[in-house]
Amino acid sequence: MKAQPTRIVAIDGNHLTVAVDAPEACGGCRSKAACGTGDGSTHQIEVAADLASRLRTGDRVSVMIADGATMRAIAAAYLLPLGGLLAGVAAGSALVLPDMAIVLCGSSGLFSGHLGSRVLARHWRTHLQPQVCQGGGTT
Repeated sequence: MKAQPTRIVAIDGNHLTVAVDAPEACGGCRSKAACGTGDGSTHQIEVAADLASRLRTGDRVSVMIADGATMRAIAAAYLLPLGGLLAGVAAGSALVLPDMAIVLCGSSGLFSGHLGSRVLARHWRTHLQPQVCQGGGTT
């Protein structure tokens, strides 16, 4: 797990809104315009934290996400629906259906893959959320 230093912007119950500065490496990245982090701006995210009662606005904390969480999210969001689409088209083609029926098979496979990705995302919800791993001092 890689920790990212952040600064608390707001506290609402046990939820923290933290500001994440763009990493220094983003300045030389050729894809910085595509991801939106390389413009030097600060991005805000909301995270749940049990230790929110001990923190104040302006405190520095580290936020981390589990190893492999990014790949699981990519698989659930993109690969499962794509796999459903391809499986639907392959099944329709194997049954030697007319073109419009193959399109409907592909669409139903895409929809099934999307539903599967929603179920996986709900199952992995706690593993995909960033966690506050340590508190720091005030700035």
